[in-house]
Amino acid sequence: MNILIIGGDSRQIYCAGRLALEPGMSVRRAALGTDAFSGEIPQCDVLLLPYKPVQGETIVGSVDATGGEVYLSDALNCIKDGGAVFAGKMDDEAVNSLKARKIAVHNWFSDEALTLANAGLTAEGASQIITKNAPGGVSGSQILILGKGRVAKACADLFSEMGAGVTISARSKEHPTDFINPDEISNADVIVNTIPARVFGENELMHMKKGSFILELASKPYGIDFGKARKMGIPAILASGVPGKYTPEEAGRTLAESVLRHLKEGDGA
Repeated sequence: MNILIIGGDSRQIYCAGRLALEPGMSVRRAALGTDAFSGEIPQCDVLLLPYKPVQGETIVGSVDATGGEVYLSDALNCIKDGGAVFAGKMDDEAVNSLKARKIAVHNWFSDEALTLANAGLTAEGASQIITKNAPGGVSGSQILILGKGRVAKACADLFSEMGAGVTISARSKEHPTDFINPDEISNADVIVNTIPARVFGENELMHMKKGSFILELASKPYGIDFGKARKMGIPAILASGVPGKYTPEEAGRTLAESVLRHLKEGDGA
């Protein structure tokens, strides 16, 4: 079985190494590390794209042999009919075109085991960032977490185990906005956002105490107004792709296990 991995970060490199250990699997990398992407790559049975949503025609985190972006259509031409592709969320047009070729489509974000594992790894990376930037580290900090998803829960559990004072503030159907208590903001040393929607603007920033900072873990459009924070002199750290930066080997292993599990089960989305 020929596997092609296009783009991504260090976790894809470790994923490639893990898959290469499987009997009968031949693994190639392109637009990853020092491995360039070109039109001369042989067709593959299985294609792995980065653990990120595909934005239109552009594969995020990928460059070709000339240093330009790698386009989705070029990448999908590398798969044999009847093969399989693993990727972040793609638009319906791309998914339907693959299904017409009998290609199984696996959405990274639909794999619950993988999602939970990455949430835990994100929390571990976030704890390292807080330790580096907060005078009291994790154990000596009051941490306000915005959100109630898997990453928020993983952060709350880990930070509590490490001795932090943890408060969670989450949206509800009744209160989709203005749900963050100003007193909780002013009491926090660190504010961790996991909500991919603008929920922390100027009104909320005004209540932050001196010496505190924000850690943004959500994807675009982000929950923090970084422009306002910068103008107000409030430190705001954008931490994207945390597992790939802080625990790439384990993150790569979990990706490989997801691939092997789905190939064994023979399912598609």
